[in-house]
Amino acid sequence: MMKKNVSSSRSSLLPLTLALLALAGCSTQRFNASYYIDPKPPRASYADLTAPANPQPVYLVFDMYSAEGSFPEATRKIGPKIARILNQSGLFSSVANVGSENIARIQVSMRETDVMTGHDTKSLPTGLTSGLSGSRGAIVYSFTAYYQPPGKPAVKKVYPHAVHIVDGTSPELGDALPMTASHAVDVMVEQVMLNFLRDLQKERQL
Repeated sequence: MMKKNVSSSRSSLLPLTLALLALAGCSTQRFNASYYIDPKPPRASYADLTAPANPQPVYLVFDMYSAEGSFPEATRKIGPKIARILNQSGLFSSVANVGSENIARIQVSMRETDVMTGHDTKSLPTGLTSGLSGSRGAIVYSFTAYYQPPGKPAVKKVYPHAVHIVDGTSPELGDALPMTASHAVDVMVEQVMLNFLRDLQKERQL
C-alpha cells in the first residue's frame, strides 16, 4: 500500500489516468482520495428531454483516446454505457450497431487532453473549475459529438469536462458526494451525453 502523502508529479497520476479510463478496479485504490466530476459544466437530467411522438433508431459510433492515441479497451467499456444512455433518453426507438443512410447517426469521441497536478490545477481550460480546494490533480477530457439526421448535415458540439482527485471536501463541490474513479467516469459521460441531447433539442436539431 502507498502512503497517504502522494507526489504531485504528473508521473504519479499516470497510473490513475489509465485506471479511470480502463475502469481497472484495483489500480484506482492507489490513491487515498475521492473523485468528483468538475462542478462547473451545466448539469442535465433525463427529465430535461422531451420524447418524440414517433421515435426513430439511431446509429452510434464511439471512440476513446488517451494521450498516447486510440484506447480500444476503454472504447469497449464506455461505448455500451453511451448506448444505454441513448436508450434511456426515450428519444430513439433503438440504438443500431450498423449504420444506414436511412437512420440518424451519433458519433462521439472522448479524448484525454491533459493530466494536471500541483500548480497546474489552478489553470484548467475554459469552462472547467480551476484551483479546486484540496485538489491533488485533475484529468481533463474533451468530448466531440456529432448528430446527423438522414440526408442532412451533421451538427457538431464540443464539451470539456474533468475528473478531480480531491483530499477531503471542497466548498466548490457543494453537497456533491465523493465517488469511486469508475463511478466518476460514468457520471461524467452521462452528463456530457444528456447535455448534448438537451442542446440538440433546444436548437430543434433533434
